[in-house]
Amino acid sequence: MKKILYSHWMQELDTETINGIGIPSIVLMENASKGAADFFASQFSLPVYKNVVIIAGKGNNGGDGFAAGRILYQKGYHVEFVLLAAPEKLNPDPTINFNILNHLNLPFTVVDKDSEDQLNKIKKMFNRYHPGDTFVIDAIFGTGLNQPVKQGLYSKVMQLMNDSPFKIAAIDIPSGLSDTFLPDEGIHVTADVTATFQSLKTAHLHPDGNKYCGNIQIIDIGIPYHLIDNPKYYISMIEPENFRDLFKKREKDAHKGTYGHSLTICGSIDKPGAGILSSFAVLKCGAGLCTAAVSFENRTLPPSVHPELMTFVYRENTDLLKRLKEFNAVLMGPGMGNTDSTAEIVSLLIKHCQAPLVLDADALNVLHTPERKDLLKRGGQFPMVITPHPGEFSRLTGRSTAEIIKDRIGNSRSFAEKYQVYVVLKGHHTLIATPEGQVYVNPTGNPGMATAGSGDVLSGMITGMISQYASNPDYSLDMVLQAAVFIHGYAGDLAAGETGEISLTASDITRFIPGAILHLDDYRNPFSVSR
Repeated sequence: MKKILYSHWMQELDTETINGIGIPSIVLMENASKGAADFFASQFSLPVYKNVVIIAGKGNNGGDGFAAGRILYQKGYHVEFVLLAAPEKLNPDPTINFNILNHLNLPFTVVDKDSEDQLNKIKKMFNRYHPGDTFVIDAIFGTGLNQPVKQGLYSKVMQLMNDSPFKIAAIDIPSGLSDTFLPDEGIHVTADVTATFQSLKTAHLHPDGNKYCGNIQIIDIGIPYHLIDNPKYYISMIEPENFRDLFKKREKDAHKGTYGHSLTICGSIDKPGAGILSSFAVLKCGAGLCTAAVSFENRTLPPSVHPELMTFVYRENTDLLKRLKEFNAVLMGPGMGNTDSTAEIVSLLIKHCQAPLVLDADALNVLHTPERKDLLKRGGQFPMVITPHPGEFSRLTGRSTAEIIKDRIGNSRSFAEKYQVYVVLKGHHTLIATPEGQVYVNPTGNPGMATAGSGDVLSGMITGMISQYASNPDYSLDMVLQAAVFIHGYAGDLAAGETGEISLTASDITRFIPGAILHLDDYRNPFSVSR
């Protein structure tokens, strides 16, 4: 299982590898630099790309740039370096690699002052090269940056890089990104490709730095795997091997009751489609039965659209309590409306339902008061899953949407631990936080899924998967949620391949659920590892 690391975790692993295992830091730097150089050469291959300009800071990221440039030189590229610090100010390992450049007589220019004359050195260098045969390596800052870059020499150099016509290859992470602040709080490099070391860092994904990284390759630099597998590093990437057993061939004597019965309490006069989408998604991901609880006015809609659905017409909210024992999982919220009636239903079911509950949309919006939010602490053996987007999570937590987005992992994890619920925080790289403090990040999905009903399909898929597997001790709820979230995004990716992102609808996502399940073996993680 691939881990995703905070920058301070990566620093811990570096230190333990160097001091505890005994691998010298210069060896790790050489491994990292060779992997980065090999990746960059594969992306900007000779003889098309002949020239490389490396812009390096004084820290270890700059040292990686020196060594990567030297290796590219050995491969046949013409390389030239820009050093953004006086040579005597370099850290020890970068000094070693800088001295090697001197012995090889490789050209370098020092730009260490925020002045027009100094910046003109870079402008003149850029003017000597053609964008069709040259790329630039960003080796200014690594992942340890703890404050945004807003002004000064580094800011102006990064702006020059972004304004240039050259392709940019970043070492470890595009300079200016961090896991401690949002990308738009300062300037940062926008890269076409990024070579990161040992594991993805949270800053590549959350806050949403992903779009600034381009194609990301993970380079194995030799940190022992048993160190990374430490449970204290609690963030993991969702991959098919995490849940593949859920989709093994079914037993020949199976029947519809074998695969669970879900209840969906969704939709309203104004928003009937939400209930229809979520209820049908329950069945499309494998549940044996789905009953849609509907008002008298909506009683004919679900079966008229999808005859596979059953309905349970309720006139009073308390009518819902009479049949709760029939169901293996219950979904509430999509399309119900943010009303007192919704709040009453949510309160009743949290208190009385003896099955796993999935709360989405309006079932979360009605819990914004402290008294109602405390209902989430229902305890007992039956788990609860909430599936907010950042706006809904903002209302639920009392934090601004910006605060939620700035630390999606920390906010969802602390809420999951405090209320002992599973949090599925939707968005680019949807994540799952568990009551035990584990976090799983989803790699699938695309911008076309930002469309009405996409979240309703996801909540239905989660409910259907839970109703099939939650009572089986061989399958943890962690596994079930990973499967639902991953397949939802993968179905969206397959759908976008047919419809394009612009025309993608929630119904398209549902239509491609079978293909996503059938073609799990064809999935290729965009964050591959080079060893």
